[in-house]
Amino acid sequence: MEVMEVKKGEKIVCQRDKVKNWYIIQKGTAMLTYEFIQSKLGPNSIIGILEQDWFLCDYVACTDMTLLVFPCSSVQELKRFLTAQPMMRRIFLRSALMQRHQLLCIYADLFNRIRQNQHFLERAYNEFTMMCAKNKLDIKSPFDMTQISPLEVTHKAENWEMNSSNSLMTGYLDDYLNLLEKDENMCIGAIMEASAQMHRVVRGVGQLAEYLKYNKHLLLSTKKMDMFHALFEVELQLKSQRKDTTEVESLIEELFAMVDKLGIYDAKIIEEMHAEYETKTEAMAPLVETTDEDDLLYILSFAGYNDSEKAELYSLISSYPKALEAGEKDETAYQIRRKLNVVFYEIYEKCFFAAMEQGERIPAVLEMFLNFGYMDPKALGEENTDNLYELSSHMDLCASNHVFTVYEWLKAVYRGDKEPSKNEFDMDYPAYLQEMFRSGEIKKEEIAIRKEDPVAKTQFEISNMFKVVNRLTNGNISMFSPVLSDRDMIKLPDKMLVTAAKIDEALDAIRKVDYSVFYREINNHGLEHEMTNEVLMKEILPDVILMPNVGSRAMMWQETASIRNDTPARFMLPIFTSVGVDEMMLETTGRYRWEICRKIQGVHWNDLRDPSLTSEYTDYLQFYRKNRELSADTREQIKSALVRAKNNYREVFVKDYQNWIKYEAKGGFRLNKYVRKIVFTYCPFSKEIRDELKSNPMFGDFINKHESNMRQKHKRLVAVYEKYKQSGGEITPEMKAHLQYFEM
Repeated sequence: MEVMEVKKGEKIVCQRDKVKNWYIIQKGTAMLTYEFIQSKLGPNSIIGILEQDWFLCDYVACTDMTLLVFPCSSVQELKRFLTAQPMMRRIFLRSALMQRHQLLCIYADLFNRIRQNQHFLERAYNEFTMMCAKNKLDIKSPFDMTQISPLEVTHKAENWEMNSSNSLMTGYLDDYLNLLEKDENMCIGAIMEASAQMHRVVRGVGQLAEYLKYNKHLLLSTKKMDMFHALFEVELQLKSQRKDTTEVESLIEELFAMVDKLGIYDAKIIEEMHAEYETKTEAMAPLVETTDEDDLLYILSFAGYNDSEKAELYSLISSYPKALEAGEKDETAYQIRRKLNVVFYEIYEKCFFAAMEQGERIPAVLEMFLNFGYMDPKALGEENTDNLYELSSHMDLCASNHVFTVYEWLKAVYRGDKEPSKNEFDMDYPAYLQEMFRSGEIKKEEIAIRKEDPVAKTQFEISNMFKVVNRLTNGNISMFSPVLSDRDMIKLPDKMLVTAAKIDEALDAIRKVDYSVFYREINNHGLEHEMTNEVLMKEILPDVILMPNVGSRAMMWQETASIRNDTPARFMLPIFTSVGVDEMMLETTGRYRWEICRKIQGVHWNDLRDPSLTSEYTDYLQFYRKNRELSADTREQIKSALVRAKNNYREVFVKDYQNWIKYEAKGGFRLNKYVRKIVFTYCPFSKEIRDELKSNPMFGDFINKHESNMRQKHKRLVAVYEKYKQSGGEITPEMKAHLQYFEM
């Protein structure tokens, strides 16, 4: 067991880190954060006990801390630890039960807040309706109560669990601990049972938090389609009629009390709404964000077009709904689509830079355009447009530290947080500038200026990535138009939305099988002594960018963000799809596996003298006809696979990789023995799957060889680390993670 010192404010572990260790808090406190929920963990609490394959929560030190670290990625490791440290049984049991109780209380509190909010909304809505009818007020209803989705929790904490935990904590905890610590199996069983309950309850807390976040706009929203603004309008109109406003004022006070109780609103927004209510110096803005213009004219005005330009563009875009009804070969419809494919991105670019100059929250119509490609309600249909408007309040569903809508991605490029992507000719931005200089389009001194110019970088990203990828991810290249329409909407937009949660689930399903898929060898810069020439294995998850279309294809656009190998890949997906995200992500990851190997190997990617995934697989496909160990049927299957892939070796591999993850990992054989050997060598299964397949003769030798190789590397590394420490070096968290890689 290792002692770990952590300074105040430092992260102990992050969401989506692989669970390799548990951390016992000896001194200090940590904050568990999941969604907007926070919970403090004090001495003897165990960080990691509620997690499974990957951490669901962030853990940050609230004070300077001392932690005891021990490997615990399986029940077997926990058993070994408690067998060696029997005095720790009671500590582990108590911590497991107390942390479980803490989470059950959080769940119950959140569930009650949702119920109280629902009851208040129903009552406020009914009273709003009655006041409007009674006083003959012409105020549009802020929303339809019947269309609010009911609360559905699949990871539910039952009442009996809460009652049982309450009784245990308040009266019988010591008796329970005295009993269970006597027997190792009972002790471990109780700990793992509590761990599984905690994991389920935390996921339930996440679902409750998501439900609250998704519906928070009903109570209070900057878009003003909410209960606060509806009641505020009632009060203003009643005051203008010199009528009693006591009832509505009381409701508004209750509403602000509910806002405080929920604890999910940005403090700045609450302050703004309070100020708006208290001053009452101006008449209430309309409930719906409208202008004298319709949505399309508003977008064109925001882009800065003059009246004649607006009229011309309005006529072109308004003709698109009729073009949708025409066939693929209709010349007029083709010309409209061709023109739209040009003007859409011109309008988008103008709106984007206007939004950046404005520097404030943009109206819902602009959110819909910049995130989804919406322009004309006639093209999308009234029901889809209303649904999309609702979605514009929930863009956090499509956001994480590695998932972006195209609008958020372009903002990141504009701010300098992300570098522009490569163009379709695999040329990055600096290379593109050099090419412009060579062709005489810019002067040499302009290169350095343009490299730092946020406008130039964003224009490059729109012209060279966005335009191309938007069409490709749609999948229907011949009929593609960037203007969102109902042609591809086989369901309502919210049912087809690709969310950050769906992407994470799809990536985690792959990582659970192919554990090393996103690991890279990173140079160990800045270290001296024996570690100078060591490389570190580091997991680098891809950035995923959501294109504003309804599509069926995902793209592996680039395997790294720059020439450096320690930068994330870029995967592109449509923001709406009826295709399974899991399937798209698996296919894209297969292409990534191939391309990252090619990049790392460089010119030797197909040279068998330097063994790698691509060199061995290329050799296998090039010489399969001469391989007499392959049966005639197998050679015929390989030939057919090459024909289907148009002789593209990468695409043949991608199909094999899909079979590897979906079937071979479960013992369902789809690959021949040569492919199985190659893929296992470079894409080995996780330890859990290896343990299940070890007795299978198809995998036994591969697994034993792999694990023997990993043990040798681990043993050598332990010796190197020990020598490094003795010579005055400090083992960094990155170095510890590198050592743990060889234990996976």
